[in-house]
Amino acid sequence: MNLGWGLGRCWGCGEPLVPNEVAGMCPPCQWAWPSVPGSEAVQRLAQERVGCAVFGVGFRLRPDTHRVVHRVKYGGFPSQGRALGQWMAQGWPPPPRDVVLVPVPLHWRRHVRRGFNPPQALAEGLATGWGYEVQPKLLRRLKHRVSLTSATRAARLSALRGTFGVREDWRTAHPERVVLVDDVLTTGATFRACQQVLGAEGVQVVGGVWLAMG
Repeated sequence: MNLGWGLGRCWGCGEPLVPNEVAGMCPPCQWAWPSVPGSEAVQRLAQERVGCAVFGVGFRLRPDTHRVVHRVKYGGFPSQGRALGQWMAQGWPPPPRDVVLVPVPLHWRRHVRRGFNPPQALAEGLATGWGYEVQPKLLRRLKHRVSLTSATRAARLSALRGTFGVREDWRTAHPERVVLVDDVLTTGATFRACQQVLGAEGVQVVGGVWLAMG
């Protein structure tokens, strides 16, 4: 299976890809990323932001790795996110066996425009690698808002209040313990907003997984 897309060249250096090179990046460019799966330093830093267990962070964001995130989010190919999820599952130990993976949802308008939900694609790849269940419809996004990329943690928490909810048809059949999956970890506000909503329904969020951390 060839996991290089587009023109079949590395997103970092432009060299031609060969089969099984992960998510459009050649090995030298991957090795140059500022962190790799299983990094204890990245895990500790992420834990400080979310106050919870961290079961995976793919890499730190910088100009070269930002291109990877941008393609996963806006490139229109969920297979890229799934491939990165499988790559992360190879480097990070799996969460406890009694959890399910729950991707952070897009608002339906953005989902229609992009054609898929990037965190769901990442979760599906992780689930394949770890052998876990994914429940992509447990959470729903109630508000369509502008980007919060440059906002502070306080501003994010305020803007995200009331953004997420649990689907009505899942209230009586929800899992007891979940791991949230998202594309980028910045301040941890999105994680905490989802954690609060799920906790109010009796669902314990035991930790999270992110493709990248800013």
